[in-house]
Amino acid sequence: MIVLSLLLVLVTLLGHLALWTWLYNRLHASGFSTGVVLALEKLTMVLVTVSAALLTVEMSSRRPFVSGAPWDGVDRLLMAYALACWIMLGRVVFKWIGQRSSPRDQSALISNHTERLTMKDHAGDRLIGRRSTRLAGAIPLNQILDVHFQHKTIRVENLPESLHGLRIAQLSDLHFTGQLTPRFFETVVHRANAWQPDLVCLTGDLVDKAACIDWIPETLGRLVARCGCYFILGNHDQRLPDVSRLRRALTDVGLEDLGGSAVIRTIAETPVLLAGNECPWFPPAPNLPRQAHAPGSVPIFSILLSHSPDQLPWARREGFNLMLSGHTHGGQIRFPLVGPVVCPSRFGVQYASGLYWEPPTLMHVNRGLSGVHPLRFGCPPEVTLLELQNEDWRP
Repeated sequence: MIVLSLLLVLVTLLGHLALWTWLYNRLHASGFSTGVVLALEKLTMVLVTVSAALLTVEMSSRRPFVSGAPWDGVDRLLMAYALACWIMLGRVVFKWIGQRSSPRDQSALISNHTERLTMKDHAGDRLIGRRSTRLAGAIPLNQILDVHFQHKTIRVENLPESLHGLRIAQLSDLHFTGQLTPRFFETVVHRANAWQPDLVCLTGDLVDKAACIDWIPETLGRLVARCGCYFILGNHDQRLPDVSRLRRALTDVGLEDLGGSAVIRTIAETPVLLAGNECPWFPPAPNLPRQAHAPGSVPIFSILLSHSPDQLPWARREGFNLMLSGHTHGGQIRFPLVGPVVCPSRFGVQYASGLYWEPPTLMHVNRGLSGVHPLRFGCPPEVTLLELQNEDWRP
């Protein structure tokens, strides 16, 4: 009986964590204001801890679950909650088995050359701005300074022949907070420029602290691309007291703001629609130019910058060919066999990182560079160069 009780407690606690993780993920996918999200986040952490302790004590001490003794009101309440936890745990296990038995389509990825740059070997402690971050960075296997520069050659459906070989550098979730110094981001920008990209796309969560806006000229202001550098903002940029100041600082150094807007640019003598969707934090979604959907004509090749992968359904409805996102940080911690668990998306971990082909849209979700929590295990920071290839092209 004791073994059965302990087993019930363990299974229920796992389901309890699965249930609250589900709620936590969707909280950070919501469009609530920063103050509301932070308050609810703290409340969630308190509730999940206290309720786990109460659940353990009550289920361990109450015999009706295993002895067949009469149930009172507390027993019924515990059983109802335990049942909800078991259902959630079963859902998680079922989805995990489904993902392992039917891996996602990776046919769009032609090649992936990854260069690992251990930043602390280049500049050491000059990359870390806070003592707490230095202590976190010293934890074995923590990868906050282990940046992966990934050159991915991808097959994009309906890519015009003239755009074959177009090179897009994507940087996401830089999180200028002061935990990492400007030297870290200067090193990243220098390495990204070495790719000589045609486009640079910044997909949100750029600056958390107002004082760090002054870093922009020496960091993001040095990004160079033949066909322009574009940006959108994310939920953490919403934490600034004056978001318009951040937008001005970025445009003043030559970056173009795509937040809630769409433009048509000529690249390699070919019109390309570039759009930015900052929903749900900075609505509305962009109104697309009529030329992009002219009746009877070939659709203009289109690229969407969206901080969250949650905008994928919108991108598909609008017929975007390529969508670039971040926000998820890849989960930040990826457990062996299990993978990521915490992922701020209403889809949970379904679009944690990498390429996802959801016709007619190919989406790339970047793991990001930094974060407010300086912890990364099995999920290193990422800067990506996407080299587009026409599916009908032959060397």
